Amino acid sequence: MFRFVFVIFLGLFLMTGYAEAQRRTVSPRKQLIAPKKKAPEPARQAPVAKDTTKTQVPAVPAGDPAVADTTMPSAVSATGDTLTEAANEARLPVEKADSMHAYKITIEDISYLSVCPGTNVTIPFKTEGPFDEDNTFIVHIIDATGKSVPISLPVKKSPAKAVIPSYKVGGEVYRLQIISSIPVIKSQEVPLRLLQAPAAKIDLIDGTQTVRIMPGQEAHLRVNLTGAAPWSFRLSDSTTVLQTLSNPHYITVKPADVKAYRVTGVSNACGSGTTSGEAIVNVNNNPEPKLELKEMEKIAKLCAGVPFQVPFNATGKYKEGNKFVVQIAERNGAFKNISTPDSSGYITTQIPDSYKPGEYRLRVTSTAPYLVSQTTNVSIVSPTVATLQKDSLRLGENESGELTVKFTGGGPWFVLLSDGTYENNIQESPHKVKVKPFYDTNYQISSAGGLCGVGKFSGSAKVTVKAPPASITLDKLPQNMVCAGSTIDIPYKTEGRYNPNNKFTVQMTDKSGRFVTLPTTVTPTAMQVKIAAAAPGDTSKIQKIRIVSSSPAVSSAIEELEVIAPDKAIAEVSGRGTVSAGRSTRIQLRFKNGLPPWSFTLSDGTAINGTFLNPYLISVSPASTTEYTISSLKSGCGTGTGRGSAVVTVEN
Repeated sequence: MFRFVFVIFLGLFLMTGYAEAQRRTVSPRKQLIAPKKKAPEPARQAPVAKDTTKTQVPAVPAGDPAVADTTMPSAVSATGDTLTEAANEARLPVEKADSMHAYKITIEDISYLSVCPGTNVTIPFKTEGPFDEDNTFIVHIIDATGKSVPISLPVKKSPAKAVIPSYKVGGEVYRLQIISSIPVIKSQEVPLRLLQAPAAKIDLIDGTQTVRIMPGQEAHLRVNLTGAAPWSFRLSDSTTVLQTLSNPHYITVKPADVKAYRVTGVSNACGSGTTSGEAIVNVNNNPEPKLELKEMEKIAKLCAGVPFQVPFNATGKYKEGNKFVVQIAERNGAFKNISTPDSSGYITTQIPDSYKPGEYRLRVTSTAPYLVSQTTNVSIVSPTVATLQKDSLRLGENESGELTVKFTGGGPWFVLLSDGTYENNIQESPHKVKVKPFYDTNYQISSAGGLCGVGKFSGSAKVTVKAPPASITLDKLPQNMVCAGSTIDIPYKTEGRYNPNNKFTVQMTDKSGRFVTLPTTVTPTAMQVKIAAAAPGDTSKIQKIRIVSSSPAVSSAIEELEVIAPDKAIAEVSGRGTVSAGRSTRIQLRFKNGLPPWSFTLSDGTAINGTFLNPYLISVSPASTTEYTISSLKSGCGTGTGRGSAVVTVEN
């Protein structure tokens, strides 16, 4: 039997050796983590000359468990008896290795920067992690397409000084990023808006390039500016404007002869910019007078009682004392003056209220000589009247609906509803306005108008919203006994939806059992409430308390609370006993009407601070016969009084 067991054991041993040999003949899979083994203590050997042409790996017995898998790069040292730095690192837990190599670059706040293309910028940053001593940091700029280019020299530490490339487009947003070299780590991307270089274009106030005036008259130029404000510019007649914020910028000139005006230079914080345009002012010393309306589309619709300017050109030489007058007439009627005589050439007037809405003709005349401009057709429109139709909508939760507004008078119109809903450029009447109320809402018009400004408005519509039912849960009170006049926190929870004007209050029964409202301060999780004073003569009373809401009207469940009057506590001392000298006995105190804890002092000076026991037994050891009483008493609701006495007789 022993031989049979021995043969089986020998066979298994040989098969294991064969399998191990087969495993070593195939290419082993690469290990990610070196096995945790204890390296054998190296034996002392004589130095061996190193073969510089090939790494020597000492021969080891097949299947030796003490040897690491040599398929892992740098897993074993040249001598094979110690782990290299890479292998040791691989043996660390993953989270420890990660914490040893935590790198981070953070660009500090640069939102205050306003820079131009081609200018210098300083970028402060912070770093975390053991960066290599040869590591450097470089600032990159990233455009909208994601293209990144370096814009600074390498630096070892914060800050980095960069130059914004001059070819970058001002007015656009770019992103800045800092990248390290050893290891390669990228910071967050920080936006940077570049200021735009200036540009100026000159023309006349009406957008044309030429104008004809008489000697002594004025011409009005307009300079349109682009780029970052403020701007400074100079005209060809040496007129200089510094640091203006007006755009367009208007200039009045009065040349004696024909003159062409150009912008010779413009600048802003980003330096000089480009100029364009030309405005030519012709001065005719003896022209034939001519009168004509222009930009007639601007006065195609007019409102009675609303001032407007009549655009016209008066060129040529008029006689001294000449006046210009605006006239209006019905389709088949005679023209009547609607402006006072004016010599400036810029007349502001208004349609009298007596003119009814309709179609009319308008012209300008001069008095010396008498000239008449061409006529233009104008429409007098009435002021806007907006009416909100009396709709009644019922919407589900998160649903939207439409209200109808009807307009009369000159459009396009605008309307502002009472919940802040606003629409403008309304071309048709009636018009549907989409609303999405969260609560039941009574809609009205807050403002409405049209071509003639704010008009009249009226009407209302009610929209009800089907919402989940509201409920209030009064959580377990933190205490069931309180002092009258004290402030306590009452925890609560709510469900459902409450209207914006809803108020939560705490109510408690009065001496007649009727609920009355208590002063309440509402917080998200609790309501702070001041407990009402107890009724005269009551030292302790069970009160009912609840929480109610006003919109919708909901009440919580009713809880009971014992309200104790202040300064009503009573401590009654009782007990009689006889003891021998030097022995002790106990006397009893019973408390009433107060809120624990109770603190008291006996007549012999014995003091107890804050007890919740009722009755309370206290040991005394008098030297002679003593009568014990209460000299002072305090409870959670103020001071109290003592009653009774305890007599302890001492026998000699």
